[in-house]
Amino acid sequence: MDENKGKGFVYILEVKDIDLPVCKIGMTSRNPRDRCSQINNNSTGDFIWQVAYQASVDNCQKLESLVHKKLEPLRQKNREFFNITAEVAYRALRSIIENQSEIREITIEEPTAICLKEEGSESERKRTKHTATYRKIDTKYTELLQMFTSLIDVKGRAFGQLNEPCFGMSDGNKGVQWNIAILTDINQIRLGVNLEGMAYSNWPIATFILSELENLNIEKLKTNLARPECIFIQFRRDAWRITARPAIVERYIGGREIPLSEIDSKSWASILTEALGCLNDQKQYRGRKKQQITFVNKPKNGEQTKIMEVSPHLTIWTPINLAGDNLERGIALLKPIYEWVSKTSQQK
Repeated sequence: MDENKGKGFVYILEVKDIDLPVCKIGMTSRNPRDRCSQINNNSTGDFIWQVAYQASVDNCQKLESLVHKKLEPLRQKNREFFNITAEVAYRALRSIIENQSEIREITIEEPTAICLKEEGSESERKRTKHTATYRKIDTKYTELLQMFTSLIDVKGRAFGQLNEPCFGMSDGNKGVQWNIAILTDINQIRLGVNLEGMAYSNWPIATFILSELENLNIEKLKTNLARPECIFIQFRRDAWRITARPAIVERYIGGREIPLSEIDSKSWASILTEALGCLNDQKQYRGRKKQQITFVNKPKNGEQTKIMEVSPHLTIWTPINLAGDNLERGIALLKPIYEWVSKTSQQK
């Protein structure tokens, strides 16, 4: 029997540079920091992670399984992410280790460990200063994201990355979603109702577009809204490269984000028709369609225009201030929108 079989680490990752009640718990036979770097490099929709805690044991698979089972009520669906702080997760891990005898803690050499700190170095001083500034700014974001999940009563699912111009939280639903997006490049926060151009259950975006084209409800909807001039429709075209969505010139369907107050039945029908053209008519519009797109940033050793699969992506949003004192009013304002998109995308 291979005496090394099962040896490894159970690691707990936390979001870097911002305090959020979410962590990732996994296991690896390698150095946890190397594994964390791999996760960050491969991620297209989550925050940047860092190792918060780790335990080296003689059976990392079993320990990981026990920790996941213990924290199952806090687990995000089909993911190794848990809506709990890394510190609390580590206490649960320690409790498991200390109250059983089958799994033993051992010492594992880490020859591939990355040196994260050179005490007194110029690079470390710069990094520390930058991180401290980040945390000071992002404390306000943390409170806002936590307020969002509390008001809509969901665990929340992070998206974007702190080193990118957009990050935030959604309710994680496969279909119509509530989300809040923080756009640091334009200093704006948006509360939105979101429906992506993805398969989910029978392509709800296709059902929504086809149902609306058959019976346009935009004018009726506007009469039931308190302030349609404060609500914006963003119908965009996503180009797909495996799981990534690169920035493209043809992003906006209809040419721009449009205040709901400016949209009438004729312009709405035009937007919907263009959006439908982003779905595959050979599959009854239940699939992406290939179109020629133009990259905003020309790829290295590649053409700026390319034929790629695209799909439509609907977000209807209203601005929110950083203090969050209008977040509850924003949810009330968008509730008829959420109900409309949900009902229409489920019609047969």
